[in-house]
Amino acid sequence: MSKKLRKKIFHLTVYILLLAAICWQGFYLYKYSRTTLSVEGLRSVRVKVDGNVRQPGIYLVPEGTTQFEILKVAGIRPTSDLSAFQLIKQLEDNAIVNVGTLQDAVDVNSDRLLARLEFYLGEINIISSDGRNVTLHEGIEISKGYRVLSEASAQAEISIGANSRIDMDNFAELTFDKIGEIENNRSTVELFQKSGTCWYRTVYSKDDFELFRILTPQAVLTVGGTGADFLVDIQKDHIQINLMDGLILLERLDNSEAINLISGQSAKIYNDGRPFEVTRLSSGIDVSKRFSQLNREKINHMNRFMPFNLLFCGPPAVFYVISIQYESSNFHLIRVPSELLIEQFSKGISTIGQAYLYGGPVFVSTFLERILNIRISRYCVFDKDDLMRAAGALGGVQINIDEKAASALNVEAGTRRLNGQDLLYFMSPSISGVRDCQIRQAQLIKSLFEGFSNKSISLTLLLAEQILTNTETNFLPFEVMEQYAKFNAQSNWKFKEHDIPAYTVKRGYRDCYEPILEKCRELLRTNE
Repeated sequence: MSKKLRKKIFHLTVYILLLAAICWQGFYLYKYSRTTLSVEGLRSVRVKVDGNVRQPGIYLVPEGTTQFEILKVAGIRPTSDLSAFQLIKQLEDNAIVNVGTLQDAVDVNSDRLLARLEFYLGEINIISSDGRNVTLHEGIEISKGYRVLSEASAQAEISIGANSRIDMDNFAELTFDKIGEIENNRSTVELFQKSGTCWYRTVYSKDDFELFRILTPQAVLTVGGTGADFLVDIQKDHIQINLMDGLILLERLDNSEAINLISGQSAKIYNDGRPFEVTRLSSGIDVSKRFSQLNREKINHMNRFMPFNLLFCGPPAVFYVISIQYESSNFHLIRVPSELLIEQFSKGISTIGQAYLYGGPVFVSTFLERILNIRISRYCVFDKDDLMRAAGALGGVQINIDEKAASALNVEAGTRRLNGQDLLYFMSPSISGVRDCQIRQAQLIKSLFEGFSNKSISLTLLLAEQILTNTETNFLPFEVMEQYAKFNAQSNWKFKEHDIPAYTVKRGYRDCYEPILEKCRELLRTNE
């Protein structure tokens, strides 16, 4: 064998050995990354996860890891049964986590169709089905049998569900006879417009399951197709209907006459019984101009005073709803326990903590919106690393340290600046339990609030980007700066802290909390 050939074989052998070593190390690292959660300096415990999860196996995890954390890493399926777990419980060495299987995948119960007074100008009256006057505020729910009346120079916007809107002009009267009632297997909205002018914009999300019907003194209008955009103007001797878009079935109350109106048509219905008069819609009709002041005032009001609602998640034990009420200068912090029950709104999911495992912060927001009767537009999830990074970007956090935490940190109790591992340990449940941990976390948020309100913490776009980098959130840095500017534009802010109204319910060996819906939905109103 020639010297040149031997050299070539030698080089090839070396390359093969190196490649084999790289492949082995790659496989080992891949395997390790799937089964190891150890953290330097902490004792590890061995946990076996099996059953209905995406990645069953044996995991080495840091001492103090919770059932929630191991299930999140193992991966939950829509059919995973979490009912047997106490998610904030810490795992012991050689623990076995066995996840069962649900008969059906988890789901959210269909939303009950709601009608709400979104905004109004001038004098509006709402009279309940028992004849009493209802106290007005934006967002109030309009129930079956309620009458809404607009007086001179008054206008109002009403929403029905997520997709349909009604604008009422002056001297209009609407009665809500049906709101989402099932009629012939269809969810039905039926209104009686007695007088005045109303602009209807209806959209069917499921056109074979929904029905929108308007009764007037002379005729019935039933929306067909996928929805319609139309104006109904009730005058002394006739009713004028302008259909800008969509399809409407128009019928007399005695069924003596019926026609289909299509986009771009107008119809007059005379009180003396003469036939419907159908014409082409006049090109000069612009309904939006009629309600332009209402829309302008609504936009101005929203820009200046619309509450900003944020879901703050620090799973497994920490969930907060933060509501910044610009109109009343109130900063509300609502503490939500992970064991808050949501069974009345879901199928197969018991608690908020379980909802997070199934669908993350968006899923949690869906349930809390229904419990608190508010819209939660933004969410932010902070794990331990996120918290340390944010505190570091702010140069630490000035916070009042209680006796138990001071003893654990080996410092004197009182106000001091915490950062890094000290801040992380300060909020650890290992010091004195989960309840104290939640109180300290709320104290941290209050400390940040005070820092922003007294301007000892100054926020910049660069700092906002640093805090939000790699954080699970739908809150963009420029939006943070917009809210920060609005916050700084007002003074005399008041910090209000609440536990979500609930009573304790036993679920086997664990305490859960059933929300008191009436009190939950008044929480942000009675404290304004």
